[in-house]
Amino acid sequence: MSQRTTFYLLTTCILFLSLLAPGSVSAQDGKFALRLWGQVSPFISGEAGSGTGAPDYDDAFNAGLGIGAEVSWRFTPRLSLLAGIGYENYGGDSYQGISFDDLKVVPVYLGGKFHITPDAPRWDSYLRMDIGAANLSSVDVSYHGLNGKYWNSSWVFLFDAGAGVEYRWNRWGASMDIKLRYMGKPDSAMGYPSNAGSSWTVPVVFGINYHF
Repeated sequence: MSQRTTFYLLTTCILFLSLLAPGSVSAQDGKFALRLWGQVSPFISGEAGSGTGAPDYDDAFNAGLGIGAEVSWRFTPRLSLLAGIGYENYGGDSYQGISFDDLKVVPVYLGGKFHITPDAPRWDSYLRMDIGAANLSSVDVSYHGLNGKYWNSSWVFLFDAGAGVEYRWNRWGASMDIKLRYMGKPDSAMGYPSNAGSSWTVPVVFGINYHF
């Protein structure tokens, strides 16, 4: 990702938080929550190689499965800050006789939520944005018994935005988010054939929350 694009995304995130933050803090001060989540995350766009007939990400990998944890602080009725980390595995597939190893992703992120229904006793609907980095594992490929490293392990830029809803009972809650996520391109190990682009996924996230 270019420095200009990164600057625009960071600026958008800052403007989102500043415009949605109300002018004063209310009775929601000090409301923390811990969320344990699981997700399924299919690739929807992005080229996983270069040249004629190069695979897309969804050709080379199956939908990812992941788990993670997230902490949040709802410091106003409408705005929360959050931080999280996860682990995801995208099973390798075969494309035109080339077999791809699994791709493992470790996302680390900061974000914010805008609560559409402040102080709702049961249902809490919200918009959210996250920004951070993802560690992509190295990936090997095999072709007719020959093995080689396709990508090196690398850290890439991560950004996502989406919406979610939580159902609360006492201190517990169950939540679901749907997001659109961007990840930067991996580090090529083969040169031109494995020069991949950035990728887009649609994570569908289910969580169990505890508020304290």
